[in-house]
Amino acid sequence: MLPKRKIIVAIDGPAASGKSTTAKLLAQKLGYVYIDTGAMYRACALQAKRERISIDDLSVIIPMLERIDIKISDAGNGNIIWLNGEDVSQQIRTPEISATASAISAIPCVRYKMVDLQRNLGKEGGVVLEGRDIGTYVFPEAEAKFFMIADLEVRAKHRFKELAEKGISTNFEDVLQELKTRDEADANRSLAPLKPAEDAILIDTSNLTIEEQVQKIYVITCKIIEKAGKNNIGNKATSKKVKIRLANYSGYCFGVKRAIQMAKEANVTEKQVYTLGELIHNPGIVRELEEQGIHIANNAAEIKNSTVIIRSHGITKEEYKILKKNHNEIIDATCPYVKRTHKILQQIVKEGYPVLILGDKQHPEVTGLLSYGNDKTFAIGEDEPIPEIKEKRLAIIAQTTQKIEKLQELVCKLLLTFSELRVFNTICLATTQRQKATVELAQASDAMFVIGGLNSSNTRALAKMSSVYCPTYHIEDDKQLAPVDISQYRSIGITAGASTPEEMIIKVYNVLLQKSGDFKTVTSIEEIPMFKEESC
Repeated sequence: MLPKRKIIVAIDGPAASGKSTTAKLLAQKLGYVYIDTGAMYRACALQAKRERISIDDLSVIIPMLERIDIKISDAGNGNIIWLNGEDVSQQIRTPEISATASAISAIPCVRYKMVDLQRNLGKEGGVVLEGRDIGTYVFPEAEAKFFMIADLEVRAKHRFKELAEKGISTNFEDVLQELKTRDEADANRSLAPLKPAEDAILIDTSNLTIEEQVQKIYVITCKIIEKAGKNNIGNKATSKKVKIRLANYSGYCFGVKRAIQMAKEANVTEKQVYTLGELIHNPGIVRELEEQGIHIANNAAEIKNSTVIIRSHGITKEEYKILKKNHNEIIDATCPYVKRTHKILQQIVKEGYPVLILGDKQHPEVTGLLSYGNDKTFAIGEDEPIPEIKEKRLAIIAQTTQKIEKLQELVCKLLLTFSELRVFNTICLATTQRQKATVELAQASDAMFVIGGLNSSNTRALAKMSSVYCPTYHIEDDKQLAPVDISQYRSIGITAGASTPEEMIIKVYNVLLQKSGDFKTVTSIEEIPMFKEESC
């Protein structure tokens, strides 16, 4: 008689190695629930086919994931796969869907949504899950991990027979090639590649019948269950220490530090002191400055005989003239990188070039930039259509917080249209470093917390980039963590926008620690574990 203790059983291996059949029969013998994780990716592939979506186009894949509804129900001898309320258990088993499923499973945003579903289904234990990364990525804490291997031709024969029994017509050579291609794709994908977990038990099924391999795994599993029952080993995420790491280059950049320091040093006793617009996009810092006596003004014409601190994003040429005309003392806290962009723009306009600015037209930095241009100066947002420009030469600059990849994409598009193209990389180095570090951490995390103003352009960019790889929470402060449940996550990443102070990063880290069950606290940024790419 089996002990009452219920564990997670993870069975991984390449396609057609016998995982599904073995997992189903093992679940029956154990009295566990069987979960076919590969079917989830097949359902995604079927939906993409139905919508005629290219799996290379993330701009349509991500909205598809938001619409799609995948559910799994246990039918005793297997799973029923529901796609948007329809039973698609048979439609997802064709060779075409198999090939597409392998490709779509390598897309990070697809993978994290499916992994999240798998973890919710299996977190209480008493389950047998089969797939390609169950023991390494989905449930690395699973008590019983198996990795099934078999000769390629043996697996092809199994798959060919399986398809024939289901009435699906194909030929052996096509099946063999499909499995070979899928093996290579699964082994070489960047996120959770197909490989045995370090503590997985290898099961070579080449010369075993289904009954023999099920019995072999059953005997081993019973011993693991018995041991787990004696030791009372937990299988929930909370029983494992949660890993919380901070991305490199998080928080204040040079320009923001400089602006805040200049504001703090402003003399607020002799004249009224204002910032024209928010000094930086951080509500907490803006409140602190207000308490210090530095107020926000939104109209340059209304400020007279006062001290005005120009925000880090800069202001328009016209606003600067108005401030001077009204006898204001100006403290120019414009970021030096933004100032450099102003100078570049003025020079290329002087040389007669039409100019295209890659950036958010509503952002104060871009508004300021446009004021230094002329009627041949245009701003274009991410993925927006290119304006009609009659000349055959063009200069390109970018908002300092843009993604370098978007600048590269724009340049590639324009190369086919213009005979002369001048490109100025005006993206701040700190921005590029912060974005790269955020993406690397997001790829190695179950969830990301991005700290910074909701109206901060660079912070929103971090949240958008991170959300491609894992569930992402964009928060302004630690108080917004109260309703967030992190019990399902084992590895959590933190990153912060250029206007986020170290104190807020520390507060968020401490709250996440407490929510994970660890009640120690840190008092400095140096005490927070930093993520390094080689650590994943």
